Amino acid sequence: MQLFSRRNLRLFIILFVATVLMFALGWFIFLRPEITTLNKTATTAGSNLQNITLTEFDVNGKLLWEITAENANYREDRKIADIEVVKGKFYRDGDLLMEATGDRGTIDQSTKEISLQGNIDAIAVQEKIDLKADRMVWKSEEDLLKATGNIVINKPDDKLTMRGAEMTAKPSNNIYSLEKGVVVNAVEPPVEMKSEKVTWDAKNSRVFTEAEIEVIQVKDKLQLNAQRGDWNIDKKEVTFTGDIQAKDPKLDLEIDTSQAIWNLEKQVVTLPSSFTGTSKSRGIVVTASKGEAQLEKEQINLTGEVLASFSSTQGVVSADRVEWLIPTKTITAEGNIRYQQPDKSLNVSGDRAVANLEQQTITVTGTDVFSTLSP
Repeated sequence: MQLFSRRNLRLFIILFVATVLMFALGWFIFLRPEITTLNKTATTAGSNLQNITLTEFDVNGKLLWEITAENANYREDRKIADIEVVKGKFYRDGDLLMEATGDRGTIDQSTKEISLQGNIDAIAVQEKIDLKADRMVWKSEEDLLKATGNIVINKPDDKLTMRGAEMTAKPSNNIYSLEKGVVVNAVEPPVEMKSEKVTWDAKNSRVFTEAEIEVIQVKDKLQLNAQRGDWNIDKKEVTFTGDIQAKDPKLDLEIDTSQAIWNLEKQVVTLPSSFTGTSKSRGIVVTASKGEAQLEKEQINLTGEVLASFSSTQGVVSADRVEWLIPTKTITAEGNIRYQQPDKSLNVSGDRAVANLEQQTITVTGTDVFSTLSP
């Protein structure tokens, strides 16, 4: 009897241990966090669920997304869930990156991708950027967000809005690239930027493009076209490179150059490389090695190998420096002045020259010269 009891006890212990091991194995296979948490009924083909929350984790057990939906249809054969009336939270390395809502969407367990469609409204949490689109795809393993259709990106703190047809973004880095008919609007100062492709580095407050760009100052309709542009939002400064043409209809002035820096707040355009300035109504063409246009003062300063030609007198002035005051209609030149008027066989040199555009006169002064020339 004692032997029988011991055998029963040993058998009981063996069965108990086997049962614990089987439960542990079942937990490992079916409940480990890498698998999306769905109710058991959802794992069968065509399962329909209401008011469900779906979560996904990365290989390190950190949350990738948390999706709530009013309705869900799970297709076991393809590991895809079709969802309706969707709210989602998207994570990277366990940190919340974005929250989004949409009319409907799909969750692909195999590729760890989520797509949303219809009335998408999202917010990038770190930089407080609002996003609207018709369709959005989140590829969690690539940290890649794509969106199409009526895209609007808005950052209220910077009073900056971007619109386009397509978007590719790296949400963890807060970098957003828009393509096809991109329009960027800033409120302070009021500026509009247009291009076929624009990238917004929101974290570093920078908007830039390698495509042709057009920038318009809304107030005075000052327009600048270039091949490339880089906008530092904090400094309120845009750097342009390539074939640049600037037009100021208020001042009737056109500038052609290869590099320009436009300080939007100070309303100053710096021209660090050679350029040509033209005023057709005044009949004036000027060239120089570098210069600066002060838009508020309506003043242009030119330095280095300056050459100014006047259609009214057929005269040409060369100098080291030139100051053009548009309101007073005067151009003052200094340093190594040389005035030539071929039709009258005039050739005058001096230290300083002043051209009065209204009176159409040029006065040249120097150590041994004082001449006033008129047509």
